[in-house]
Parts: sequence; C-alpha cells; structure tokens
Amino acid sequence: MILDNLKHSEKYPYSFILFYSLLYMGFAVFSVFMPVYLDELGYDNTDIGTLLSISSFVGLFAQPMWGVISDRAKAKNNVLKTLVLFSSLGTLLFGISGNYYYIFAVMVVYAFFQTPIVPIGDAITLEYITATRWKYGPIRLAGTLGYAVMAVLAGVLTKKNVNGIFLICFVMGIMTFLTIFRMPTVKGHQSNQNKLSILELFKNRELVLLIGLTIAVHTSIGFYNSFFSIYYKSMGADNTIIGWAIFIASISEVLFLIIGDGIIKRLGIKLTLFGAAFVSIIRWAAFGLVDNIYVILALQILHGFTFIVLAYSMSIYINNEVPSELKASGQTINAVVGVGLSKIIGSIGGGALSDFIGIRQVFFANALIILVWIVVFGAIFFVRSKREKLARM
Repeated sequence: MILDNLKHSEKYPYSFILFYSLLYMGFAVFSVFMPVYLDELGYDNTDIGTLLSISSFVGLFAQPMWGVISDRAKAKNNVLKTLVLFSSLGTLLFGISGNYYYIFAVMVVYAFFQTPIVPIGDAITLEYITATRWKYGPIRLAGTLGYAVMAVLAGVLTKKNVNGIFLICFVMGIMTFLTIFRMPTVKGHQSNQNKLSILELFKNRELVLLIGLTIAVHTSIGFYNSFFSIYYKSMGADNTIIGWAIFIASISEVLFLIIGDGIIKRLGIKLTLFGAAFVSIIRWAAFGLVDNIYVILALQILHGFTFIVLAYSMSIYINNEVPSELKASGQTINAVVGVGLSKIIGSIGGGALSDFIGIRQVFFANALIILVWIVVFGAIFFVRSKREKLARM
C-alpha cells in the first residue's frame, strides 16, 4: 500500500499538489464570500455568526467519527472521496432559498461531509510522504496558492452577483474529487488489527496542552474568518478589494511553508506556537486601531505568521508523535478542539459581541485575550518543564 515499491515513493507527489490547490480554491470561495452573501440577505452579525459556526458544531461529532472510520477503513482514500463528493453536492443546495432555517439545515448537511476533509487529507498526505524524501510544506503550499488565486478570481466573478459562489464551489469540489483517484493509496492501520480507542490520544499530555495553547488564536481567527469581509466592506472595500486582501493573506503563508521545518527544528513546537500567538496580538491590535482600507490590506501580510504556523506545526507534531493506528483520529481531534470549538466561540460569541460594541472593538479585544492566554500557558509550560527536570535528577 504505502510502500508498494521504492520508485513509487521517490516520485514527486503531483497528485497531492493538485488535490490541495483545487480543495483550497473551493474553500476560498465559500469562506470569503459566504459572509457577504448572508449580509446581503439582511442578516445581522449574530445571525451570520450563528450560521457560520454550524459547521464547527457539526464537526464536533462528524470529524472524530470520520477519523475513526478512516483509521479502520481498508483505504483512507475511499473515505476522503466520499467526503469530497457529498460536500460538493451540498454546495448546490445553497442559494435555493434565503430562509434562515433552510440555510441552517443545508449548512448541517454540508458540514457533516466538509469538516473532516482537511484533517483526513492531511493524515493521508503526511503518512505517505513520511516514507519519502518529500516535505509537507511545499505540498501544502499548493493549497495556499490556490486559495490566494481563487479569492481574487471569485471576487471579480461575483462582483455583480454573489450567488455565483455556489456553482464555483461545486465545480472546484468535483475537480478535487477526481484528483483523489490519482493519489497513492494509504490504508487504515486498524483495518486488520486490534482496535484502539480515540481516547488514547488524550493520554498524551503534551498534545493536550499544545492544542489548548492554540485555542485563543484559533478563536480570534474564527472571528476574523466570519466577519472580516463584512468589516472590510463597511470600510469601503468592494468584493474585488476583499479578494485581493485574502490573496495577500494567503500568499503571506508561502515563506513559512518553505522554511517551516527548519524553524520547528530550531525552536521546537512550543516556541513556534508562542511566536504565532505573539504575532496575532500585533495583528488584531492593529485591526482595532486602523481605519484605512489600504493599511488593512498591508496588514494582511501578518496572516502568514499566524494560522498556517498553527496548522502546519500541529499537523507535523501529530503525524510524528501519534501512533499509526490513530493518525487520522489525531488530526480530526486537533481540528475539533483547536479549530472547531474555537470557531464556534469566535463566530457566535464574537458576532453577538460585535453587535454591541462593533467589529473593530472585538478585534482589539482578541489581542488582549491572546496576551492573557500567552501568560497563562507560558506559566503552565514553565512549571511543567521544572517538574520534568526535577524528575530526571
């Protein structure tokens, strides 16, 4: 399966490159312009935050469930095909009606298949390339570039009619589905072995603490993903400028994806994550103080030192430290806790709070919250390090 032959492992993984680029093209369209679509329907920030957080609520049970199914499947690729196909079909259901309860129901169906795609795709990719000389960064870079290009292109295509985002998402989804047939097969390691409970993951205390460290930053990013487009548009930016803002944010990830392995080896996972949190403080504080759309455009460069650092570092850590039988489950648990719960808090809590104090003020509040979080987890890791040193004496 994963090591069918040596020459296969030495081939450059073009199928993974294509998979990530197309997958994130679809994500760009939906994540950037779905808030704009809901805003144009007349929903307030609380309603928008609630609707956008549904995927995270559904992901709380969908991601671990599909993670376990993947680990126990004969081929994880077959599970990934199912998820991509049905999530793609789900995008066609949007746009039929603007009714709140209709959108709510469709979002539940869509999220059930869409939320596990990235962690399971990462599990397949990382497990395969571990036996090769290739690195995850340049492969994941394809997703960043695809996201950046499509954010601009979709902004132009939907400038007059934002409803077009759903057809674009469907087309990109089907193209992604077809690329999975070209990816090397990676088996589920529990398919013919004793089953391991997903609860085994929580025995890794360092993993639990690292996920906890990322929660505050992911929460702020969840708020950003839900309300940046609305906030930016209220400042005078149109869909085209919004697209360029997302393009800059995406392109800014390139540097870390190229040198990320070296940074992690030199600093370690903990310091790398703390660094990303510190950059987030600078970013959100600036968002709370600046009211010029072009300065905000320039500040998007900081995105490349926050989200991708968290996502990349945690994916690498889980692939290296979690048993083979639980790799897909480990990636999905990280997505549930580190991303899913955080997005719920950021979307719903942030949306409700912004209705009272404004979106800009919530951005500034995020900076203060992350500062407190850094102090708390810095103390936790410091005490833990001291105890480990004493235990070794």
